[in-house]
Amino acid sequence: MRIKFTGASFFNPASQVFDQELYAENGQVASADSFDKEVELPEGFVFPAFRDGHAHPVFAGREAAGPVVTEATSVSQIQQVLSSYRSANPDQVWIEGGAYDRSIVEGGVFLASWLDEAVSDVPVVLHASDHHTIWVNSKALELIPSPLPQLISGSIDVDAFGVPTGVLREPQAMALVLDKAPARTIDQEVAALAWADKVLAQQGIVQAQDAWITSGMTEIYLAAVSESALLLDYNLAFKIEPHEWVESIEFAKTDRAKVIALGSSKLTAKTCKFFADGVFGSGTASVLEPYLDDAHSHGEPLWSKTELEAACLAAAEAGFQLHIHAIGDAGVRQALDAIEHAQQRLGMPQLPNVIAHAELINDSDISRFARLNVVANMQPLWAQADGMLMSCVPRLGMGRIDQMYRMRDLIDSGATIAFGSDWPVSSSNPILGIATAVTRQTADSKPEGGWVMEQAIQIAEAFDSYSAAVSFQLTGEKKVPLSNGEPCDFIVLDQNPLETASSKLRNIKVLATFKAGEKIA
Repeated sequence: MRIKFTGASFFNPASQVFDQELYAENGQVASADSFDKEVELPEGFVFPAFRDGHAHPVFAGREAAGPVVTEATSVSQIQQVLSSYRSANPDQVWIEGGAYDRSIVEGGVFLASWLDEAVSDVPVVLHASDHHTIWVNSKALELIPSPLPQLISGSIDVDAFGVPTGVLREPQAMALVLDKAPARTIDQEVAALAWADKVLAQQGIVQAQDAWITSGMTEIYLAAVSESALLLDYNLAFKIEPHEWVESIEFAKTDRAKVIALGSSKLTAKTCKFFADGVFGSGTASVLEPYLDDAHSHGEPLWSKTELEAACLAAAEAGFQLHIHAIGDAGVRQALDAIEHAQQRLGMPQLPNVIAHAELINDSDISRFARLNVVANMQPLWAQADGMLMSCVPRLGMGRIDQMYRMRDLIDSGATIAFGSDWPVSSSNPILGIATAVTRQTADSKPEGGWVMEQAIQIAEAFDSYSAAVSFQLTGEKKVPLSNGEPCDFIVLDQNPLETASSKLRNIKVLATFKAGEKIA
């Protein structure tokens, strides 16, 4: 169908100028003088649609169905939310929500007894905003075996007598409680995903990477696509477990075959997800220099060097893109080593391999991203000196804090930065991420002048990182989606961000989202 769009100013990334009209034919080049229909757009500015290179839509949808404590700034506020939720849902036998900010309590020590004051008769699980930690009440602690099991990774906070106090860190420890949650029906799961999908579409996003697929999750996407419940396109990344990676890769191959058999352009399954380390908040991110609050700790690398290299090579041989969570500088180096090991044996892959987060990178490793064609998938909303970041100062010191989120250095080195939200870890709204990447400031414009501004990037670069760069990550092509005559994925903004003061960027609104020339939000 040939479509002509009018009524707005169209930014053309190829020419870097605004055009007065945009026309397209799905799948083919359209002639300028023949159209099947004309679409009048809201008065505004048209830019390429956003894409999210690292998100967790199913988790976001599940979490939103429970008590939402994201905006709470104290334990008492969290208790009020829980009490109100319990009153409104008296029949629930399990309460799970999030995401609390660990910086609201000094030292990050949260007690089960505080949650008991709000709800004590059923298990309560609250995810921390890093989503590598859960805070639970006493009823949930009763689900943990006694004596406490030996963990390969992660930890359980305990008191002087070895009794759990309410916080479990990293997936293996968290699973001791989360695995006891009542099973959700497929209808509930599809509803959660569809809710998240609609939120993403309204924020101008047309494609996303689900960066955590485990057993049973592929079926949620298969059902949702079969029911025409999704607006966006998704790529699935299968989580590879460190101590059973052979089985994990076989699972990935089996579920990939299910996606291929579905035959829908809305769903692909090209990626395997690895965790090289944990997070700074729990002291589990892998670092080259020891943590200041524990001179004997370099964090928790989740793999040995040889095992990660072997697993990544096996996944790459099976045709999967590698997507590796690495936060500490030692974790990033280990991830780069594993990718280089695979590429030396198999050659450069069709899809670029990815390191997600890359919060702290050693100087000597910056140039390796471009040399190995590794995409740095970064979360721009984290590049601000907020309570979460500053809570890491006792562990890392300001010297290392100020070396984090080196977007400018990576771009200048020739590397591709693709943005992702890690939603529900942080907001999925690309406008907020773009504003943060440009200003390096919090929502209340602190610090004055920005934090480590030599790592700030330009507005056009930030837009590219949320559009063409994510397209490159997911398809291997840096598409220019707003050239006349090509299929159009675009958004209509109420302001021209290229002429908007950086301090006002976060006020920009998405008026409409179009995918392949059709309005989806």
